[in-house]
Amino acid sequence: MPDEFEIFEDYLRSQNLKHSKPRSDILEVFLVSKGHFSAQELHEQVRQKSPRVGFATVYRTLRLLEGCGLARSMDYGDGTQRYEPNRFEHHHIICSSCNRTVEFLSPELESLLRQAQQQHDFTPQSHAVRILSVCTDCKKVAPPSSRHGTGRELEVILARDALEMAITNEQQGLHFYNHALEATGDAMTREVFSRLALEEKEHLEVLQAEFDTLRQSHAWLDDEPALLQFDYERLESIFPKGREHIRQMVLSASPTEALQAAMDAERRSYEFFRHYANQVDKPQGRAIFEQFAKEEERHLTVIREAYDELQAQARQ
Repeated sequence: MPDEFEIFEDYLRSQNLKHSKPRSDILEVFLVSKGHFSAQELHEQVRQKSPRVGFATVYRTLRLLEGCGLARSMDYGDGTQRYEPNRFEHHHIICSSCNRTVEFLSPELESLLRQAQQQHDFTPQSHAVRILSVCTDCKKVAPPSSRHGTGRELEVILARDALEMAITNEQQGLHFYNHALEATGDAMTREVFSRLALEEKEHLEVLQAEFDTLRQSHAWLDDEPALLQFDYERLESIFPKGREHIRQMVLSASPTEALQAAMDAERRSYEFFRHYANQVDKPQGRAIFEQFAKEEERHLTVIREAYDELQAQARQ
Protein backbone atom coordinates (compact mmCIF):
# COMPACT_ATOMS: atom_id res chain seq x y z
CA MET A 1 0.00 0.00 0.00
CA PRO A 2 1.48 3.40 -0.96
CA ASP A 3 2.24 5.79 1.88
CA GLU A 4 0.93 9.33 2.12
CA PHE A 5 3.94 10.88 0.36
CA GLU A 6 3.59 8.51 -2.61
CA ILE A 7 -0.13 9.23 -2.84
CA PHE A 8 0.55 12.97 -2.79
CA GLU A 9 3.32 12.73 -5.40
CA ASP A 10 1.10 10.68 -7.73
CA TYR A 11 -1.69 13.21 -7.35
CA LEU A 12 0.60 16.16 -8.06
CA ARG A 13 1.88 14.47 -11.21
CA SER A 14 -1.71 13.89 -12.34
CA GLN A 15 -2.29 17.63 -11.92
CA ASN A 16 0.97 18.54 -13.70
CA LEU A 17 2.35 20.00 -10.47
CA LYS A 18 5.77 19.62 -8.88
CA HIS A 19 6.35 18.00 -5.49
CA SER A 20 8.42 20.84 -4.02
CA LYS A 21 10.23 20.84 -0.67
CA PRO A 22 7.74 23.34 0.87
CA ARG A 23 4.88 21.01 -0.04
CA SER A 24 6.79 18.06 1.39
CA ASP A 25 7.43 19.96 4.64
CA ILE A 26 3.77 20.95 4.88
CA LEU A 27 2.64 17.34 4.40
CA GLU A 28 5.11 16.10 7.01
CA VAL A 29 3.89 18.62 9.62
CA PHE A 30 0.27 17.98 8.68
CA LEU A 31 0.51 14.22 9.18
CA VAL A 32 1.97 14.47 12.71
CA SER A 33 -0.26 17.35 13.84
CA LYS A 34 -2.93 16.52 16.38
CA GLY A 35 -6.53 17.61 16.32
CA HIS A 36 -8.42 19.78 13.88
CA PHE A 37 -6.72 22.97 12.77
CA SER A 38 -7.19 25.92 10.45
CA ALA A 39 -4.84 26.81 7.62
CA GLN A 40 -3.48 29.63 9.78
CA GLU A 41 -2.78 27.26 12.69
CA LEU A 42 -1.01 24.80 10.38
CA HIS A 43 1.00 27.66 8.87
CA GLU A 44 2.26 28.57 12.34
CA GLN A 45 3.38 24.97 12.91
CA VAL A 46 5.02 24.72 9.48
CA ARG A 47 7.00 27.93 10.03
CA GLN A 48 8.72 26.29 13.01
CA LYS A 49 10.19 23.81 10.53
CA SER A 50 10.42 25.99 7.42
CA PRO A 51 10.26 29.72 8.29
CA ARG A 52 10.13 30.83 4.64
CA VAL A 53 6.95 28.92 3.75
CA GLY A 54 4.11 31.40 3.19
CA PHE A 55 0.48 31.13 4.22
CA ALA A 56 -0.72 30.94 0.61
CA THR A 57 1.45 27.87 0.00
CA VAL A 58 0.03 26.17 3.09
CA TYR A 59 -3.52 26.99 2.07
CA ARG A 60 -3.06 25.74 -1.51
CA THR A 61 -1.34 22.57 -0.27
CA LEU A 62 -4.22 21.82 2.10
CA ARG A 63 -6.60 22.06 -0.82
CA LEU A 64 -4.40 19.65 -2.78
CA LEU A 65 -4.26 17.24 0.16
CA GLU A 66 -8.03 17.36 0.33
CA GLY A 67 -8.22 16.73 -3.41
CA CYS A 68 -6.14 13.54 -3.18
CA GLY A 69 -7.99 12.24 -0.14
CA LEU A 70 -5.26 12.72 2.48
CA ALA A 71 -7.11 15.52 4.26
CA ARG A 72 -10.69 16.38 4.99
CA SER A 73 -12.15 19.67 6.11
CA MET A 74 -15.08 20.76 8.22
CA ASP A 75 -16.68 24.05 9.24
CA TYR A 76 -17.42 24.02 12.96
CA GLY A 77 -20.11 26.63 12.51
CA ASP A 78 -17.88 29.62 13.24
CA GLY A 79 -16.97 30.26 9.59
CA THR A 80 -13.46 28.80 9.90
CA GLN A 81 -12.54 25.79 7.81
CA ARG A 82 -10.56 23.22 9.80
CA TYR A 83 -8.61 20.25 8.54
CA GLU A 84 -7.49 16.83 9.77
CA PRO A 85 -5.71 13.81 8.25
CA ASN A 86 -8.25 11.56 6.57
CA ARG A 87 -7.48 8.47 8.68
CA PHE A 88 -10.82 6.66 8.48
CA GLU A 89 -14.53 7.44 8.44
CA HIS A 90 -15.57 9.00 11.73
CA HIS A 91 -17.82 11.76 12.98
CA HIS A 92 -17.60 14.73 15.30
CA ILE A 93 -19.40 16.23 18.26
CA ILE A 94 -18.37 19.90 18.40
CA CYS A 95 -18.89 22.32 21.25
CA SER A 96 -20.35 25.46 19.70
CA SER A 97 -18.86 27.52 22.53
CA CYS A 98 -15.21 26.45 22.78
CA ASN A 99 -14.85 24.27 19.63
CA ARG A 100 -13.84 21.25 21.71
CA THR A 101 -14.18 18.26 19.37
CA VAL A 102 -14.85 14.62 20.16
CA GLU A 103 -14.50 12.02 17.43
CA PHE A 104 -16.62 8.88 17.45
CA LEU A 105 -17.43 5.80 15.38
CA SER A 106 -20.89 4.31 14.98
CA PRO A 107 -21.51 1.32 12.69
CA GLU A 108 -25.26 1.83 13.16
CA LEU A 109 -24.98 5.42 11.93
CA GLU A 110 -22.80 4.31 9.01
CA SER A 111 -25.46 1.78 8.01
CA LEU A 112 -28.22 4.39 8.31
CA LEU A 113 -26.29 6.87 6.16
CA ARG A 114 -25.69 4.28 3.45
CA GLN A 115 -29.37 3.32 3.46
CA ALA A 116 -30.45 6.96 3.18
CA GLN A 117 -28.13 7.53 0.19
CA GLN A 118 -29.32 4.39 -1.55
CA GLN A 119 -32.99 5.21 -0.97
CA HIS A 120 -32.50 8.57 -2.66
CA ASP A 121 -30.49 6.98 -5.50
CA PHE A 122 -27.16 8.49 -4.51
CA THR A 123 -23.87 6.60 -4.77
CA PRO A 124 -22.18 6.42 -1.33
CA GLN A 125 -18.70 7.94 -1.38
CA SER A 126 -17.58 9.74 1.76
CA HIS A 127 -19.34 11.56 4.56
CA ALA A 128 -18.84 13.11 7.99
CA VAL A 129 -21.55 13.93 10.51
CA ARG A 130 -21.12 17.10 12.53
CA ILE A 131 -23.13 17.41 15.77
CA LEU A 132 -23.08 20.88 17.32
CA SER A 133 -23.58 20.83 21.07
CA VAL A 134 -22.31 22.42 24.30
CA CYS A 135 -19.74 20.55 26.38
CA THR A 136 -19.91 20.11 30.14
CA ASP A 137 -16.99 22.47 30.72
CA CYS A 138 -18.76 25.31 28.95
CA LYS A 139 -21.99 24.62 30.82
CA LYS A 140 -20.05 25.05 34.05
CA VAL A 141 -18.21 28.09 32.62
CA ALA A 142 -14.95 26.28 33.39
CA PRO A 143 -11.76 26.17 31.28
CA PRO A 144 -12.48 23.90 28.32
CA SER A 145 -10.62 20.67 27.72
CA SER A 146 -10.07 19.08 24.35
CA ARG A 147 -9.15 15.75 22.86
CA HIS A 148 -6.86 15.76 19.87
CA GLY A 149 -5.81 12.34 18.66
CA THR A 150 -3.28 11.08 16.18
CA GLY A 151 -4.15 7.99 14.18
CA ARG A 152 -2.22 5.86 16.68
CA GLU A 153 -4.03 7.40 19.66
CA LEU A 154 -7.40 6.76 18.03
CA GLU A 155 -6.41 3.14 17.50
CA VAL A 156 -5.62 2.87 21.22
CA ILE A 157 -9.00 4.36 22.15
CA LEU A 158 -10.79 2.01 19.74
CA ALA A 159 -8.92 -0.97 21.24
CA ARG A 160 -10.02 0.12 24.73
CA ASP A 161 -13.66 0.41 23.63
CA ALA A 162 -13.55 -3.01 21.95
CA LEU A 163 -11.99 -4.61 25.03
CA GLU A 164 -14.68 -3.10 27.25
CA MET A 165 -17.35 -4.62 25.01
CA ALA A 166 -15.66 -8.02 25.07
CA ILE A 167 -15.15 -7.94 28.86
CA THR A 168 -18.83 -7.15 29.38
CA ASN A 169 -19.81 -10.04 27.13
CA GLU A 170 -17.42 -12.50 28.83
CA GLN A 171 -18.73 -11.50 32.27
CA GLN A 172 -22.27 -12.20 31.11
CA GLY A 173 -21.25 -15.54 29.59
CA LEU A 174 -19.46 -16.60 32.76
CA HIS A 175 -22.48 -15.61 34.84
CA PHE A 176 -24.78 -17.66 32.61
CA TYR A 177 -22.69 -20.84 32.48
CA ASN A 178 -21.90 -20.84 36.21
CA HIS A 179 -25.58 -20.66 37.17
CA ALA A 180 -26.72 -22.99 34.39
CA LEU A 181 -24.17 -25.50 35.65
CA GLU A 182 -25.73 -25.39 39.13
CA ALA A 183 -29.10 -26.50 37.73
CA THR A 184 -27.91 -29.04 35.16
CA GLY A 185 -28.20 -32.77 35.95
CA ASP A 186 -27.30 -34.27 32.58
CA ALA A 187 -23.65 -35.35 32.50
CA MET A 188 -22.91 -34.24 28.94
CA THR A 189 -24.58 -30.87 29.40
CA ARG A 190 -22.69 -30.35 32.67
CA GLU A 191 -19.42 -31.16 30.90
CA VAL A 192 -20.13 -28.61 28.16
CA PHE A 193 -21.24 -25.86 30.59
CA SER A 194 -18.29 -26.56 32.87
CA ARG A 195 -15.84 -26.35 29.97
CA LEU A 196 -17.35 -23.11 28.66
CA ALA A 197 -17.46 -21.54 32.13
CA LEU A 198 -13.75 -22.30 32.54
CA GLU A 199 -12.94 -20.89 29.10
CA GLU A 200 -15.00 -17.74 29.76
CA LYS A 201 -13.15 -17.28 33.06
CA GLU A 202 -9.72 -17.73 31.46
CA HIS A 203 -10.57 -15.50 28.50
CA LEU A 204 -11.95 -12.85 30.84
CA GLU A 205 -8.67 -12.84 32.78
CA VAL A 206 -6.71 -12.40 29.55
CA LEU A 207 -8.95 -9.57 28.34
CA GLN A 208 -8.81 -7.82 31.71
CA ALA A 209 -5.01 -8.06 31.71
CA GLU A 210 -4.88 -6.58 28.19
CA PHE A 211 -7.25 -3.81 29.25
CA ASP A 212 -5.20 -3.00 32.38
CA THR A 213 -1.94 -3.01 30.40
CA LEU A 214 -3.44 -0.65 27.82
CA ARG A 215 -4.54 1.79 30.53
CA GLN A 216 -1.20 1.63 32.32
CA SER A 217 0.69 2.22 29.08
CA HIS A 218 -1.39 5.27 28.20
CA ALA A 219 -2.02 7.43 31.25
CA TRP A 220 -4.31 9.76 29.27
CA LEU A 221 -6.69 6.99 28.25
CA ASP A 222 -9.02 7.14 31.28
CA ASP A 223 -9.88 10.75 30.46
CA GLU A 224 -10.94 9.96 26.89
CA PRO A 225 -14.63 9.53 26.03
CA ALA A 226 -15.76 6.52 24.04
CA LEU A 227 -14.83 6.62 20.36
CA LEU A 228 -16.98 3.65 19.35
CA GLN A 229 -20.71 4.12 19.92
CA PHE A 230 -22.30 0.68 20.03
CA ASP A 231 -25.69 -0.89 20.76
CA TYR A 232 -25.33 -1.47 24.51
CA GLU A 233 -28.86 -2.84 24.88
CA ARG A 234 -28.12 -5.50 22.28
CA LEU A 235 -24.89 -6.41 24.09
CA GLU A 236 -26.73 -6.68 27.41
CA SER A 237 -29.38 -8.99 25.94
CA ILE A 238 -27.03 -11.65 24.52
CA PHE A 239 -27.00 -13.97 27.57
CA PRO A 240 -29.90 -14.65 29.96
CA LYS A 241 -29.44 -12.87 33.29
CA GLY A 242 -30.24 -13.44 36.94
CA ARG A 243 -29.30 -16.52 38.97
CA GLU A 244 -32.86 -17.64 39.69
CA HIS A 245 -34.06 -16.93 36.15
CA ILE A 246 -31.22 -19.02 34.69
CA ARG A 247 -31.74 -21.83 37.20
CA GLN A 248 -35.47 -22.03 36.51
CA MET A 249 -34.91 -21.89 32.77
CA VAL A 250 -32.47 -24.81 32.90
CA LEU A 251 -34.43 -26.85 35.45
CA SER A 252 -37.56 -26.67 33.32
CA ALA A 253 -35.72 -27.61 30.12
CA SER A 254 -34.49 -30.91 28.74
CA PRO A 255 -30.71 -31.28 28.20
CA THR A 256 -31.08 -30.50 24.50
CA GLU A 257 -33.27 -27.46 25.26
CA ALA A 258 -30.66 -26.19 27.72
CA LEU A 259 -27.96 -26.60 25.09
CA GLN A 260 -30.21 -24.89 22.55
CA ALA A 261 -30.51 -21.87 24.87
CA ALA A 262 -26.72 -21.75 25.14
CA MET A 263 -26.36 -22.03 21.36
CA ASP A 264 -28.81 -19.18 20.87
CA ALA A 265 -26.78 -16.98 23.22
CA GLU A 266 -23.46 -17.84 21.57
CA ARG A 267 -24.99 -17.23 18.13
CA ARG A 268 -26.18 -13.77 19.27
CA SER A 269 -22.70 -13.09 20.60
CA TYR A 270 -21.07 -14.21 17.34
CA GLU A 271 -23.45 -12.10 15.25
CA PHE A 272 -22.85 -9.08 17.50
CA PHE A 273 -19.06 -9.12 17.07
CA ARG A 274 -19.25 -10.11 13.41
CA HIS A 275 -21.53 -7.11 12.81
CA TYR A 276 -18.92 -4.71 14.24
CA ALA A 277 -16.08 -6.48 12.39
CA ASN A 278 -17.95 -5.79 9.15
CA GLN A 279 -18.76 -2.19 10.05
CA VAL A 280 -15.52 -0.82 11.53
CA ASP A 281 -13.23 0.61 8.82
CA LYS A 282 -10.02 0.70 10.85
CA PRO A 283 -8.07 -2.56 10.16
CA GLN A 284 -6.83 -2.94 13.75
CA GLY A 285 -10.32 -2.46 15.16
CA ARG A 286 -11.76 -4.88 12.61
CA ALA A 287 -9.17 -7.50 13.58
CA ILE A 288 -10.11 -7.20 17.25
CA PHE A 289 -13.78 -7.84 16.54
CA GLU A 290 -12.98 -10.68 14.14
CA GLN A 291 -10.97 -12.34 16.92
CA PHE A 292 -13.92 -12.06 19.32
CA ALA A 293 -16.33 -13.39 16.70
CA LYS A 294 -14.07 -16.38 16.04
CA GLU A 295 -14.00 -17.20 19.76
CA GLU A 296 -17.80 -17.14 19.98
CA GLU A 297 -18.05 -19.26 16.83
CA ARG A 298 -15.80 -21.87 18.45
CA HIS A 299 -18.06 -21.97 21.53
CA LEU A 300 -21.02 -22.43 19.23
CA THR A 301 -19.32 -25.42 17.61
CA VAL A 302 -18.63 -27.06 21.00
CA ILE A 303 -22.27 -26.78 22.03
CA ARG A 304 -23.54 -27.90 18.62
CA GLU A 305 -21.47 -31.10 18.79
CA ALA A 306 -22.90 -32.00 22.21
CA TYR A 307 -26.40 -31.10 21.06
CA ASP A 308 -26.11 -33.34 17.99
CA GLU A 309 -24.81 -36.21 20.10
CA LEU A 310 -27.72 -35.96 22.53
CA GLN A 311 -30.14 -35.84 19.61
CA ALA A 312 -28.56 -38.97 18.14
CA GLN A 313 -28.82 -40.77 21.49
CA ALA A 314 -32.50 -39.87 21.74
CA ARG A 315 -33.20 -41.38 18.33
CA GLN A 316 -31.60 -44.73 19.23
